[in-house]
Amino acid sequence: MLITRSDLSRLIRLPIPLRLALTVALTSYTLLANTDSTRIDSVRTFSSSGIVVSASRWAERASTVSRQITVVRSEDVRDGNPGTAADMLEGTGAVYMQRSQAGGGSPRLRGFAANSVLLVIDGVRMNNAIYRSGNLQNLIQVDANSLASTEVLFGPGSVQYGSDALGGVIAMQTKDPVLIDSGMKYFGGGFIRSASATQERSGSIEFDVSLPSFGSYTALTYSSFGDLRSGRMMPSELPEFGLRPWTVQRIGGRDTVVVNPDPHRQISSGYDQINALQKLRWKLDDAMELRYTGLFTTSSNIPRYDRLVETRTVGSSTRPRSAEWYYGPQTWLINSLAFDVRRPVFIADELKVTIAHQWFEESRHSRNFGNPVRRDQLERVSIISANIDAKIELDDSGNDRDLYYGVEATFQDVRSRANNVNIDTDMTTLGVTRYPDGGSTVDQVAAYAQLRWEFHPRLSVAAGVRATAIQLRSQITPESVFRVPFSTIQTDPSALTGSIGGSWAATDILKFQGNLASGFRAPNVDDIAKVFESEPGRVVVPNPGVRPVTVLTAEGGLHIAPLEGVTFQATAYRSWLSDALEKRPFSLDGQDSIDFNGQTSQVIAVQNVGTARIWGVSMALDVEYRTVRLHATATGVWGRDETNNVPLEHVTPAFGLVRVHWSPALGLDLTADVRWSAAWLVSEISPADQPLIGMTIPQGGLPAWTVAGVRASYDLSTTFMLQAAVENIFDLQYRPAGSGISAPGRNVVTTMRVRL
Repeated sequence: MLITRSDLSRLIRLPIPLRLALTVALTSYTLLANTDSTRIDSVRTFSSSGIVVSASRWAERASTVSRQITVVRSEDVRDGNPGTAADMLEGTGAVYMQRSQAGGGSPRLRGFAANSVLLVIDGVRMNNAIYRSGNLQNLIQVDANSLASTEVLFGPGSVQYGSDALGGVIAMQTKDPVLIDSGMKYFGGGFIRSASATQERSGSIEFDVSLPSFGSYTALTYSSFGDLRSGRMMPSELPEFGLRPWTVQRIGGRDTVVVNPDPHRQISSGYDQINALQKLRWKLDDAMELRYTGLFTTSSNIPRYDRLVETRTVGSSTRPRSAEWYYGPQTWLINSLAFDVRRPVFIADELKVTIAHQWFEESRHSRNFGNPVRRDQLERVSIISANIDAKIELDDSGNDRDLYYGVEATFQDVRSRANNVNIDTDMTTLGVTRYPDGGSTVDQVAAYAQLRWEFHPRLSVAAGVRATAIQLRSQITPESVFRVPFSTIQTDPSALTGSIGGSWAATDILKFQGNLASGFRAPNVDDIAKVFESEPGRVVVPNPGVRPVTVLTAEGGLHIAPLEGVTFQATAYRSWLSDALEKRPFSLDGQDSIDFNGQTSQVIAVQNVGTARIWGVSMALDVEYRTVRLHATATGVWGRDETNNVPLEHVTPAFGLVRVHWSPALGLDLTADVRWSAAWLVSEISPADQPLIGMTIPQGGLPAWTVAGVRASYDLSTTFMLQAAVENIFDLQYRPAGSGISAPGRNVVTTMRVRL
């Protein structure tokens, strides 16, 4: 039985948990008023801005890292006050975010996206066998408020994290329970947030129990988002694009087009979400710790907005293509156990062992306008994983001279089913499953080793290799509704990938870094075995002949600090792809078009399109003078399918950010920022996105946009903080490249935080 948004709203009504949260918090504060309460914001942050926690899966100094990295700390999340984890990353100015619906956020790194960008949480990979090559919304399943840090590692992260991290790694670390020297302490916090353009109503609480050898951290967040309102200031070249003049309602048993009284209100874009996190930490002795992480998230139905605004021509009339199109509740459960040893054991000086199980469920539900039959597809994935990471210190001279090595194994089981339901008669028949109806399994084993050698404090080199072997099996039963000329899909790819890089501080002012890395991504179940209506009149079919894509990336960068408080960083890179994957026309059993869901549709499939190249540059400027901080970024990416001489999918226009932060008085912080994007021209749109021109992409492409915002926070006391922001001040109507929904218009955000 599926949980609907109305069911979820009845189960969890925002005012009740918020009242409970504040009651618990204030009661705890009263009970603990005479204790030495520790502020939660200060105990989990980095002791030094020069520490990078996850670049090699171990703590290391940022000065020794040879690749581009963006770090978001917990206080950055608090100050930025994002609605979702996607908003958090977009706020860095270094990550481009695509959205097909309001309940989404697919990061694009260096011309790569979706299953070519690896998501990791607490050392456990989130990417699974059905992560799409298209756009993903899984990032929003992570609660940004419960994160201690997030690191965006640009470029192939194949050695430490996985050979499939072609565009980069987004490594997220949730907050750990705090241990104290003696006694017992309780502390926590929470917030209530509202936002006008997104109609957001969110509440969150977090609570710690701390002892010398045991700690517990609990976090719970509930968010409700209404229909998103876009900006009212229309670009002169697109006076009507992005408006929602109509919507579909079922009246008297018939699908009916009704007028939307406010075309800027993007009807059918709201959703609700719950996030819960429980972490336990046991200090077994001075050098051994055991950690448990339990993470659960679920949502209401999430409307697929870009599908709901599509139209099609029937005879001489134009009408909506879909009456319904939504994702069912997206549920993710992870249980992991991590054992850390920080003393010599076996053949390592330090050892980490992490065992995890993940359960992932998602569904899709669609019904054509005027058709009473709804297509329901349900996917479930079970994942067992194990990681062993070891570190050996090769030199005790004080220089970083270490050997890192480890093994990783994952075992995934995918189940897919589908039904067609007549909403008038309740008659149910078997439908076309998205993935093979006999189930799929993907087993992966990998081993890696990396040597880091610091010749002296100004020069260090790191080199590593990773061996990966994958086995994929999919079974199509004779009862399958969708017929294909084969019953089994299987692949057994393997590869050896590696990286080498160095960092050289030529002077106290100038530092150089460089890196050469390779990546390898074998086609997963979504790439190789999917059946899906991707656009009107185009159906994606399985292609057992898909080969792995490989990439080689070279990057070089410099870091200049000409004055105290002033730093400038720039990185240039180039990637060479072989057997790049994109959706292109295909034939199934000798036919280039088939009847699918009552419509003649062109057959397409994920295919190897040959060789391609991606190149780009990223820059960042930071200036700090007394109480003022300036942060500016700019990124340019270009990509080309060299075999067919056409643009590559997922390559973004140039974009960037300028942010000024001022602390004029104790407890008062003021921030102003400007985000911008260059135009997305038709000449830059890949063949995979060309069918969307005239629907979610205007005929001439998307114009450039610039939006400004201001925010302020004030500590009312040591307990309460008030935050306010106005985003998109000028109420501009704009749409980021590749997105199927317009961005929020003028958005007034207010937040009250409590720290106990």
